[in-house]
Amino acid sequence: MSEKTTRDDFSSEKITRDDFLNDPELQDLTRKGIEVAKALDASAPSLPYAVTFNSVEFATFISELTPKRFELLRLAFKKTHSISELANAVSREHSAVSKDIGRLKKLGLVKVEEVSNAGHGRKKIVIPVAEAISINASLIG
Repeated sequence: MSEKTTRDDFSSEKITRDDFLNDPELQDLTRKGIEVAKALDASAPSLPYAVTFNSVEFATFISELTPKRFELLRLAFKKTHSISELANAVSREHSAVSKDIGRLKKLGLVKVEEVSNAGHGRKKIVIPVAEAISINASLIG
């Protein structure tokens, strides 16, 4: 622990076996982790849940990830938002944000789920697909 971090900064609650058995999200994360570990052990040429772009796809990816779309992506990572909430947060028209979210979805960076909006029909929730994007570009060869 660093000098600034004390034992009181951490929760004393422990995750139990029952937590895993009763939480589908924890079970899914565990299953994915095991798949990645098995691929690493087998020296697989690629890892599950990783996406690799070639140079042409990379150029398209970079050109599609505009500053406004990147801002929407960062907001989606911080907290689950509907498209309307994102539009309000960035002071943009709903239709423009909806189009940008569609582009982010096409890039594989977000997924969009339609959920019930109590008393107001349905709304589209933007969910990031990953917690991080890593870019490793070789400028030689």
